[in-house]
Amino acid sequence: MCVSVRMSGAENEIAPSGFDNPKTTVVIDNDLGGSLPLRYHCKSKDDDLGDRTMAPGGSWFFRFRPSVFGNTKFSCSFAWGNELHYFDIYRQNRDREFAEFGCVRCEWKIRKNGPCKFNKDTKMFDVCLPWKS
Repeated sequence: MCVSVRMSGAENEIAPSGFDNPKTTVVIDNDLGGSLPLRYHCKSKDDDLGDRTMAPGGSWFFRFRPSVFGNTKFSCSFAWGNELHYFDIYRQNRDREFAEFGCVRCEWKIRKNGPCKFNKDTKMFDVCLPWKS
């Protein structure tokens, strides 16, 4: 028995394997304004990234490989002054690469009225969502 497989396409084209699962990077920027430090704690059901404090204007990132089952979620608490808020900084069903505002590098500015995500189409942080609390 002889089996022949022929692939055609652009020279540098890579056929999707269905098993590709690149790492995702989440970037969080303190955009509270003034001189307010941002206290935060992010975790998933499998990973606890710990309590942290970010200086005014500071930035922090973490990387992970999303679940092949499509259910990865990282939730964070954000605090400054007497304020405490919660937000799912990454939800795979919302943020997966090919969703409307999806990303492999998900960049967020944390603002007093809620987090704003970088929009790759407008090149601005104009996808603003409400706090969960």
